[in-house]
Amino acid sequence: MSRIQTYYRSGLLIVVLFIASSCTERIDIELGSTFQRLVVHGTVTTDSVRHQVILSVSSDYFANKPSPRISKAVVELSFDDMTLLLSEHDTIPGLYETPYAFRGVEGTTYKLDISQVDADQDGQYETYHATSTMPGGTVLYSIELRYIATPIFPGYQVAMYAIHLPEQRDWFGFKLWKNGFLLTDTLAKYSVMSDDLFDDGYFPGFPAGFLSDEDPRQAVHPGDTVTLELNCIEQEYYNFVIDAQLEIMGNNPLFSGPSANVSTNIDNGALGIFAAYSIQRASSILPQ
Repeated sequence: MSRIQTYYRSGLLIVVLFIASSCTERIDIELGSTFQRLVVHGTVTTDSVRHQVILSVSSDYFANKPSPRISKAVVELSFDDMTLLLSEHDTIPGLYETPYAFRGVEGTTYKLDISQVDADQDGQYETYHATSTMPGGTVLYSIELRYIATPIFPGYQVAMYAIHLPEQRDWFGFKLWKNGFLLTDTLAKYSVMSDDLFDDGYFPGFPAGFLSDEDPRQAVHPGDTVTLELNCIEQEYYNFVIDAQLEIMGNNPLFSGPSANVSTNIDNGALGIFAAYSIQRASSILPQ
């Protein structure tokens, strides 16, 4: 090897080591505070329950405590020719409930009105509004438990059999229950999809969920009952879930675009979602 080649390779090695060491340099990012915004999470479903709306305010990114709840707001739910005044829970601040239980109706538009709120603490009350029309038209027939015996992720696949109107576009959410306990109990675990892959309107054993043998909460044993909950949701709720999960789990690939506010259907600069959606459930018992 010539002396020139030796110098060239030595110089190249130094450059590579410099770049590698630069990639591991610690960078401290100072995130300042911004004005507070109202955060809303409200739902109306086809279950016969007292439907709820939760009000809170946004917090700083590194705040190590739950977001403050908003009490003494005026929260109203309107549909058809009726307006219901929601009451705040006796022991849970910021949780508002309808005065009685009722089932939401597919095709009905629900309007949420919020007033007597000073989220940005400027001494002036703000008002907020949102609407959601409950989708329908999809029929969940049954589910099937299929065991997947892979060496890495063994467990049961939950296959869904359902049909919907092929001429309309639909969006769906999926929740899994085992023996009456909700497994998909956080937003990060809630899966959503559109019907883009099923133009004929039929879901022929679609894999709607997976229960891993490695997770004690999910592991299915003979005699256990597995329930799939199918939610027919609006596109606005679908977009909200996708955006929120992206912010929770991070962008992929690594060098994707910068973070942005999660989409919402609440006006006046508020965050969160108000969603009306239908619910269907189907269960299967693993044979003894």
